[in-house]
Amino acid sequence: MSTAERALEGENHVVRRGAGPLVLTCEHAGRDVPLELERLGLDDALLDTHWGWDRWASDATLRLAAALDVTAVTSRISRLVVDVNRAPDDPTLALARAEGRPVPGNVDLAPAQVAARVARWHAPYHAAVDAEVARAVARHGADAVALVSVHSFTGEWPGQDRDFDVGVLFDRHADLAGRVLEALAARGLRARLNEPYSGLAGLIYAAKRHGDARGVRYVELELNQHVLEAEAARARVAAAVEGALRAVLLGGDP
Repeated sequence: MSTAERALEGENHVVRRGAGPLVLTCEHAGRDVPLELERLGLDDALLDTHWGWDRWASDATLRLAAALDVTAVTSRISRLVVDVNRAPDDPTLALARAEGRPVPGNVDLAPAQVAARVARWHAPYHAAVDAEVARAVARHGADAVALVSVHSFTGEWPGQDRDFDVGVLFDRHADLAGRVLEALAARGLRARLNEPYSGLAGLIYAAKRHGDARGVRYVELELNQHVLEAEAARARVAAAVEGALRAVLLGGDP
């Protein structure tokens, strides 16, 4: 394996390169826990919930990347080990509680332990994303490049109406988010802006970090996990999102 090939894969990232000017990222793609952390003291059932990863988000990301011939960067390590969609100093970087109970491996972490997780898994993931966005900008120009972070959300949450297919999260790029929303709706998806989370509340850390750093447009997509449980539904949603991104970001047919 060459040095270049090794750079496309690390303990907490996998890069699959495409030719187009769109970069897809999936911060909660994986649910792995390094052996030395002993599953954080949790059972596999909890790690398989939305607390441990974004179910079906990686599936959607890879479908989109292949269909659009664009680059995808996906994570491997569970968000409960270290959440790469949070800033290194965010108090929710390694949650001490999930599903109403303690996460034993995250309780009372010392600052040095948190820093070690950031250095080992958080920083390399973001270095990989930055490298791919920079590569796309060098090839296509910043005005042509866009960054789309792909996530998923649990369809049920106390006190919230989550009966929709996809959320388009934004902070600075309201016009872009609005056009993506319209394109999704035109393809039959029930789409909402800044739901079930809001980019205006600082909840699109990865997209904002790398979009701002390289001067490119960015949004985050949140897909409803409950909608995606069936293979036919995953294919339908992916096709609709593909068409929307192609139309808005890649100059395809509207």
